[in-house]
Amino acid sequence: MTSLDHLLPEAGEALRCADHARRIAIDPGGTAIRADRVVVVETGLPWPKPVFDHPTLRELDPLFKSAPRPTRLLACQPDDDPSTGIWVFDRLDTSTGSRTRERRFAVSSPNELLELSDCLAAETAGGRPTSGPVQPTFDGLMVEQAVLICTQGSHDVCCGSDGARLALASENLSLHAGASPPRVFRVSHTGGHRFAPTAMTLPDGRMWAYLGAEMLVDILTGAGDPADLAQYCRGWWGADRGPAQVAERAVFAQVGFALDRLRRTVAEVSPGSYAVEADDGAGEQTSWTVAVELLREVPTIACRQPGGQPIKVTQEYGAIVKKQ
Repeated sequence: MTSLDHLLPEAGEALRCADHARRIAIDPGGTAIRADRVVVVETGLPWPKPVFDHPTLRELDPLFKSAPRPTRLLACQPDDDPSTGIWVFDRLDTSTGSRTRERRFAVSSPNELLELSDCLAAETAGGRPTSGPVQPTFDGLMVEQAVLICTQGSHDVCCGSDGARLALASENLSLHAGASPPRVFRVSHTGGHRFAPTAMTLPDGRMWAYLGAEMLVDILTGAGDPADLAQYCRGWWGADRGPAQVAERAVFAQVGFALDRLRRTVAEVSPGSYAVEADDGAGEQTSWTVAVELLREVPTIACRQPGGQPIKVTQEYGAIVKKQ
């Protein structure tokens, strides 16, 4: 008998991985994408597993994997426009704090898509394509909110079912008087299918687990209690996966949504101790020391397999903000 046996399904049970994660209350902290850039490309269905085997993405994936900036490439379901849409979301540290820059492109052929991707992948921070085949149809700081919801059923049934339901509900969200609903992207696998439905919100660059439409409204409007929402936050895209994201999340739980407007860094200063430093771009600086410790190891089960086998083992961390 192993120490994880009490967390596993019974031998005859064939649970969905998302149902099992909720049953044993797995904390999603530290599992977010780490990226300075997210590139979303319209990609026709069906999507293979992995999605990068799709003919549209097969040549693009190596370009972005070798880019000088941490970049994540995602597919999204296309609309009825015959051109291929590309969205590029860049995390920026500006003179007015943390911001997200958005560029939108439309290309008319696979060759144009490859040339544009090659140009984008070669950019350094803040760069612009110098010889790309097309110019952006939009280029500026994000004002509209966007939600990237994992709906790739070919990767995991939980994302395909729970994610698709959330995407449908999110397309008709009512935020508050005069506010536009968010742009909803149905995207390929973002990791953490056991936390379905999962999503990334932009421009803040946070990822969320076990997400529902009501919670999404609380996030997008900033009306939710950050201390309550933090338990569903997988992490912020500007911090490294694992304990660093858990440390930043602990500060978010105390500071709230104002933290997402600040430039910030997260660094381990000694074993288990992380410094989260933030400034508003106008000389006002704040720092927190966060103690992070391993709480338990938890199993990630194989979806709908007897006894959840084979399993993978992941870690859960706790964090305490020690001083400011």
